[in-house]
Amino acid sequence: MAEYIVSLLIEKIATQLMEEAVSFSRVRNQIEWIEGELKRMQCFLKDADAQQDSDERVRNWVADVRDVAYDTEDVIDSYIFEMAQKREKGLIRALFKKYPFVFFDEFSARRKVNKQISRIKMRIHDISSSRSTYGVKNIGRDGEGTSFAVDCLREKRRSYPHTSEEDIVGLGEDMMILGNRVIHGGLQRSVISIIGMAGLGKTTLAKKMYQSSDVKKHFDCCAWAYVSQEYRKWEILQDLCKKVLGLGKADLDKMHKEDMKEELSNFLQERRFIIVLDDIWEKEAWDDLKAVFPDAKNGSRIIFTTRFKDVAVYADPGSPPYELCLLNEEDSCELLFKKAFAGGNAMSSLPPWSRELGKQIVKKCGGLPLAIVVLGGLLSSKEATYSEWLKVLQSVQWQLNLNPAKCMDILKLSYQDLPYYLKPCFLYIGLFPEDFEIAARKLILLWVAEGFVQPRGIEPLEDVAEDYLEELVGRSMVEPASRKSNGKIKTIRVHDLLRELAISKAKEDQFLDIVRGDSNARFLAKARRLAIHFGIPSQTRKSSRVRSLLFFDIHEPVGSILEEYKLLQVLDLEGVYMALIDSSIGNLIHLRYLDLRKTWLKMLPSSMVNLFNLQSLDLSSTLVDPIPLVIWKMQQLKHVYFSEFREMVVNPPADASLPNLQTLLGICICETSCVEQGLDKLLNLRELGLHGDLILHEEALCKWIYNLKGLQCLKMQSRITYTVDVTRTGYDGITNTTIPMFIDFSNHVHLYKLHLTGFLRQLSDVQNFPPNLTELSLQFCFLTEDPLKELEKLPNLRALKLKQSSYLGKEMVSSSGGFSQLQFLKLSNLCYLERWRIEEGAMCNLRRLEIIECMRLKIVPSGLWPLTTLSNLKLGYMPFDFDLMAQDRRGENWYKLEHVLPM
Repeated sequence: MAEYIVSLLIEKIATQLMEEAVSFSRVRNQIEWIEGELKRMQCFLKDADAQQDSDERVRNWVADVRDVAYDTEDVIDSYIFEMAQKREKGLIRALFKKYPFVFFDEFSARRKVNKQISRIKMRIHDISSSRSTYGVKNIGRDGEGTSFAVDCLREKRRSYPHTSEEDIVGLGEDMMILGNRVIHGGLQRSVISIIGMAGLGKTTLAKKMYQSSDVKKHFDCCAWAYVSQEYRKWEILQDLCKKVLGLGKADLDKMHKEDMKEELSNFLQERRFIIVLDDIWEKEAWDDLKAVFPDAKNGSRIIFTTRFKDVAVYADPGSPPYELCLLNEEDSCELLFKKAFAGGNAMSSLPPWSRELGKQIVKKCGGLPLAIVVLGGLLSSKEATYSEWLKVLQSVQWQLNLNPAKCMDILKLSYQDLPYYLKPCFLYIGLFPEDFEIAARKLILLWVAEGFVQPRGIEPLEDVAEDYLEELVGRSMVEPASRKSNGKIKTIRVHDLLRELAISKAKEDQFLDIVRGDSNARFLAKARRLAIHFGIPSQTRKSSRVRSLLFFDIHEPVGSILEEYKLLQVLDLEGVYMALIDSSIGNLIHLRYLDLRKTWLKMLPSSMVNLFNLQSLDLSSTLVDPIPLVIWKMQQLKHVYFSEFREMVVNPPADASLPNLQTLLGICICETSCVEQGLDKLLNLRELGLHGDLILHEEALCKWIYNLKGLQCLKMQSRITYTVDVTRTGYDGITNTTIPMFIDFSNHVHLYKLHLTGFLRQLSDVQNFPPNLTELSLQFCFLTEDPLKELEKLPNLRALKLKQSSYLGKEMVSSSGGFSQLQFLKLSNLCYLERWRIEEGAMCNLRRLEIIECMRLKIVPSGLWPLTTLSNLKLGYMPFDFDLMAQDRRGENWYKLEHVLPM
């Protein structure tokens, strides 16, 4: 981690030396010297990071390098901050004759920074010499990088196929599904991968499958090889030769590696085989071994267990990896009690208090079998009393670290294997509260603002960060809680134990700290990032070191706390009530990310003009009015979210230019809006959301949107007025204006999401829709012709929402072969719809269906029976007889039925 901290600082110094050339002119040489020394230290840090867990001298040396990097950043940022404040008083050199004290302030600031840099240079000299003095001079040589402790842990984790595990819980369904794929999965040789986070039971499942009598009967040859992170191709080949060919050590010592491969391949060519490769980490391991396993088209199988989805997909793209799930509460408790009362009390005679305490203990384990087994084993060695179990519950985290099974150490292997650029991204997730569902969009913008994301050619940093997140998912470090219609991650979760690991490692590196408002604990003096949970602490400490301040579940004003952190780059105030924000926020000149969502803020101060580094500004769910023109002077702005609760009319000045702006959501269009020669100059948008009287600027809006060739998401909502009388539209109490008619979207190849709310004269022909559209939402469109007739021809549509009054007709037809890619369909408040005809072969990939307040609806001729792939049906405010019909085919072989309230 220290390696990455130093690399970020080196990059930052180089950037600031260019951008602040005038400010640093007198101290440039000294800063460049520091930059050079840090680069030299960086060469040793990668291997030093790997060794520091087992060598205290190395750990101390790495900490010294990290601290001097942080201190250098503090000095530079503080100097820039002070010089910016001086500039506010006037042009220093121009005003020197009239205001000599201002020039003296500048001289004092430079003298101060010179002293600070000199002290840093002395520390760097000491650190460089101590590297040899304390015996760490050989770091980075001869490939030394893996600690002895880590090697021992990996050896303890070596798996053996014939060791039996009696207390196996919750794998019955997994065995059935995998067994079917292994035995009945076709004649082509295939790789079946079991994937998931560390400790999930991948090896246990593979072992149970391997030991199955059905498998033993079906295959002529069975072998098990343990690969591991530090695999050695030669040893694995020798191991396979012993088990498959029955060769002894003397024979193996005479054979060349290529001879081994040939002998194995020839032997297996004549047999149906199953080979388990346990704990495989790298694609290269498969590349080294795959030639050994011939495809004789006889149904041979290779079983992988791996934490990495990309390794599984790489080995056999045509064989989907099997993702093992966490245990539910019932299975978790059963496993705990089996381990805790092994050979003792039967499950039926558990002490009355044990069930409740057991539930609390397994909750701390989050369904992770490894953690449950460790704690169950611990309980089995203690007296079965309430007080002893309570002690274990109160020290779960400590016990998991202390236990010989080293549960946290096993999870730590996954962290240590992360590429250097993913480590800060993973640690950052520790800032969020336990069991928090994290929005991918927010996390990505935070990573970019923090500087974690490295440029990759001209690709937007947000896209690179999206790949980082997918890589963390692929490595089983986080799990996707939901995905968008185009398959990208929408929200994520992290297992509680992995979150604890992130917090623990982050605190070691002074990377972050967490303060709870209901706790008296003090935060780390040198922490760079601070999250405040569940209330403002009674005492806070001023700190020039804090760069990021995030609030969670705060329902009270933050007062003057912002004045205590002058060098912030990230400020997340989401959900913190504040009608006004102090003008001192304009002093945060390093700020890149400002989230004011759900603060109900009423006004932005004019001092915001000083936030020239701001990249993301979120004003959604606020009452800000008017929108200050200073926003259009923030040249670094990339993402702006306006409020859906206030008509935020935005009129950029004629000379406005925001070349980096990618996201612009929540803009209100009215009669006075400047679309032509205003908004239409924003041509790099990827997300655009408009509402209001759109028809007033139909021609200008059409032309502007037509020119947004990089657009990915478009939301348009015409003004909607609710009235008591029946209006000209013929619908009770609702008036809305027309959505501009776009003639041709066919050139918008990146546009995947389209939301339209407002009157449509007619639905466009399918050839005029975006060619790669995956999500479409229609509301208040008042269509009179069946929309499915055209929409079912869209080749890539995965999600369709027909919401309130989108269609006024009585009948819809889903034709055979239509909606070939559709996975989610929502029908909501279609008050006139009476019949929905579903033909055989329609919507052949539909997984989820929601029907809400369609009171007259009947599905003909066979109800939902044609939807053979449906797995989830949600109903809200539907008639009783419809509910009964829906229950006819629910169950394990079809869909799960849920009842929801309309939104």
